[in-house]
Amino acid sequence: MKTANKITQWLANYLTYNKAEQRGILVLSLLLLGLIVFQALIPAETLQPAPDFRPFTAEVDAFEREWKRAADSDSMARVNRYRNFRKNFVGYHHDSATQPAKYQKPILLVDLNVADTFTLQQLRGIGPAFARRIVAYRGRLRGFYDKRQLLEVFGMDSTRYFSIEENLQVSPDSVHPLDLNAVTFKDLLRHPYFPFAITKNIMIYRQKNKAFRSLDELKKVEGVNDSLFRRMVIYLRLGP
Repeated sequence: MKTANKITQWLANYLTYNKAEQRGILVLSLLLLGLIVFQALIPAETLQPAPDFRPFTAEVDAFEREWKRAADSDSMARVNRYRNFRKNFVGYHHDSATQPAKYQKPILLVDLNVADTFTLQQLRGIGPAFARRIVAYRGRLRGFYDKRQLLEVFGMDSTRYFSIEENLQVSPDSVHPLDLNAVTFKDLLRHPYFPFAITKNIMIYRQKNKAFRSLDELKKVEGVNDSLFRRMVIYLRLGP
């Protein structure tokens, strides 16, 4: 019983309001009710109208059109400069009947009788070793009289030769013939067209007949046929 009285007294102490508190509770209740009604009638998120981008889009389109027009103008200017360059420097004309002038690189010409090893190396497929070989053969030959003699150089095949044939020339006056009646056995043997057996027979014939009276006498030397004679006679002479 005492416990029930204590609870009743505690509730009376905490749940009993004076008039001022009652008015405050009433006002607060009205405010809460108003807030609930406000949230029920008005959505939590109010939709905003979409922004109008049309003025901005129009401005962007205008900029892009102006940029494209400037780019096309610059491109056409470059084309015109290129055409003017072609017209002024390589003979270009708008007339379709007129062909543009073409620059042709001058053909390299090498005289086999005067070229040094450096000059010979400018030929396609001719390196330092091959150039020295050509010069050495020219010295033994005593000058080229025909550029096809280059095929006689060791290692020179027809493929390599025909790739440079148009770049070759010879000066026939650079051939230095040997005096048939004064040349020594050793000097004559050094020439590529005079093998040992032929050279020996020439010396025997000269000694037996005292001297050669004409170059045609070479045909009487044993081993000298018409083909060999035509090659040898270019490098021989009689007397000084």
